[in-house]
Amino acid sequence: MANAETHALVNIKRVEIITDEATPQTLTWDTASEAGYEPIVSEGEEKVLRTKNTIHAIDKTEDIQYGSDITLTDNKFAPEVLAIIDGGTLKKDAEQNIIGYTPPVSGQAVNRKTFTLNIYTEEKEGDEIVGYFKFSYPNCKGKPANFTFKDGEFTTPEFTISSRPKNGEAPYDLDILAQLP
Repeated sequence: MANAETHALVNIKRVEIITDEATPQTLTWDTASEAGYEPIVSEGEEKVLRTKNTIHAIDKTEDIQYGSDITLTDNKFAPEVLAIIDGGTLKKDAEQNIIGYTPPVSGQAVNRKTFTLNIYTEEKEGDEIVGYFKFSYPNCKGKPANFTFKDGEFTTPEFTISSRPKNGEAPYDLDILAQLP
């Protein structure tokens, strides 16, 4: 019996958003501190044909994953990332410097941009980085951002991202890389 190859993955080295537009916009940052992944599943059913203490047949349909929800916590505040995930508009001055942000209007549906989310982790052997793992989530849309404000602590935005791949597309893709692109 062959032993499974194992990898020690640690840290979020980089996060990347690539918008699904005619001219894609790519945002890359390295301050994310935590990312949680939750598969979204349509649960199958199981019906049992039973008479007293005898099971005659079982009709079962399998669980089917149709997407993912990713929760991303960042250590710093990036207005450009907020605008894509939250769905609002950046405010800029005449020199195109960001001077603010306007979130979507309350009480109305928001047409948020779709994007691909890439999360890069480090692979280590001992204390040496030997490679990277890239987790890619297709067809993502953000939800309203969460913020926590507390005296003496830095504000850390938390983003919830829903990935719902198209029919026939995998819920995520995993690439093993020798170096970061």
